[in-house]
Amino acid sequence: MTVRFVHTADWQIGKPFRNFTTGLAGELAAARLDCIGRIAEIAKKNAAAHVLVAGDVFDGENLGNLEIRRGLERMAAHGTLTWLLLPGNHDPARPGGLWDRIRRIGLPGNVTALTTPEPYALGADAVLLPAPLTTKNPGRDPTEWMDSATSPPGFIRIGLAHGSVQGFGSDGDSAVLIARDRAAKAGLSYLALGDWHGTRSIAADTWYSGTPEPDRFPDNDPGHVLAVTIEGQRTCSVEKIASAKFAWAKASAAVRSTADLTALERSFAGMSVEPARLLIRVALSGSLSLAEHAAVEAWRETWAARLRHLELDMSALAVRPAAADFESLGASGPLVEAARMLSAAADDPRHADHAAAQLALVRLFGFAAEAAREASA
Repeated sequence: MTVRFVHTADWQIGKPFRNFTTGLAGELAAARLDCIGRIAEIAKKNAAAHVLVAGDVFDGENLGNLEIRRGLERMAAHGTLTWLLLPGNHDPARPGGLWDRIRRIGLPGNVTALTTPEPYALGADAVLLPAPLTTKNPGRDPTEWMDSATSPPGFIRIGLAHGSVQGFGSDGDSAVLIARDRAAKAGLSYLALGDWHGTRSIAADTWYSGTPEPDRFPDNDPGHVLAVTIEGQRTCSVEKIASAKFAWAKASAAVRSTADLTALERSFAGMSVEPARLLIRVALSGSLSLAEHAAVEAWRETWAARLRHLELDMSALAVRPAAADFESLGASGPLVEAARMLSAAADDPRHADHAAAQLALVRLFGFAAEAAREASA
């Protein structure tokens, strides 16, 4: 007997992305809906009849009906697949809550909401044991019931849950803790988990799929789904498959001149997607002259235009004015005197206005350079 399915989680349909411009936020929200189609194609290519979504299908309980309908319509469009949706901590199955509203809207025939902890037949010889959350903080392990859940002899048992495995991740911050050995205790061939947004194997039979479309600058491994094949009752194979439209990345560099930015450019070029689908956060440290600082700003504008999004953190990048910087402001006069006073404060980390002086110095030099360009035009 063989069971094939796709394991995914943490879609968070309707996520607002408030930290981005309206245009980009809209694109990122749309990508989460579009990802449903990509997941469907992955399932079909892997001969999987079921897609298991391990919680946080929707971003919040107050999501509008239109956004809910959009997600359901995307799943309904792939009628050969069965979509099995588990309530998570973002979208718990509270009485009178989101999932009751979804039922009133009407679930497509190929979509099932697993809102109660009871066995669900997954084909002729497998059973799914879901652990839906009914509150953000259940105060217990929602998978405990799986240990005593009955199933026909010889059936493949698959668990579906949302929470933090004890001993992994940020247990101290999680309100939903799951026993690390639940698969063994409950006789599961596979335990499909959600909540951790990166792909991660806890054991050969216990996996987090991660979010299929990243939503933050990661320290983990998002942007995938898992194609799972179970042969017999215990032989399980898991394949990680890329599913994301956008790639998010972090980078850092210590710079002493603008030439040091070349290595960053090489890292951008070495990423697996084209620049127009990259969102990158870069932290720069070190020190630069005022002229070089201005060159970094020009570099930032160039790459912000090439990438879909660039965040450049220069808070740890010190300004060290060179003699040529002061010469560009003129031989003498109030502007030069102000620049030297600001430079002294900016160069002293103990000065009360150290950070403000650095910023003022950069802006002063920028205004002077702009005035010089206009005068020569």
